[in-house]
Amino acid sequence: MCSALGQAAPNLTTFGKGKAAGYNILEMISRKPLVDRNTDGAILCQVRGQIQLQNVWFSYPSRKDTPVFQNFCLTIPAGKMAAIVGGSGSGKSTVVSLIERFYDPCSGKY
Repeated sequence: MCSALGQAAPNLTTFGKGKAAGYNILEMISRKPLVDRNTDGAILCQVRGQIQLQNVWFSYPSRKDTPVFQNFCLTIPAGKMAAIVGGSGSGKSTVVSLIERFYDPCSGKY
């Protein structure tokens, strides 16, 4: 019995880290989105398909004091293809996350 306990001891730190990570994941899952997911909205008869971000200010919820975008503007006309390019950490994935509504901007129009 003592040898089994001794073999488990080195893993206690790992178990603790796993428990903490699980808690963080459950907190994230239980967060209520700011996006109104009401499905009783109007059905549009025409959609242009243009993507437009106007004067968007954005900070990640986990780092509200660190702005990612300030007055960011982007327009992609309907039927056109665009590439978002830039160095590592320049915000390419964040732009796509905003377009896909994974996040809402702090202010601005989209």
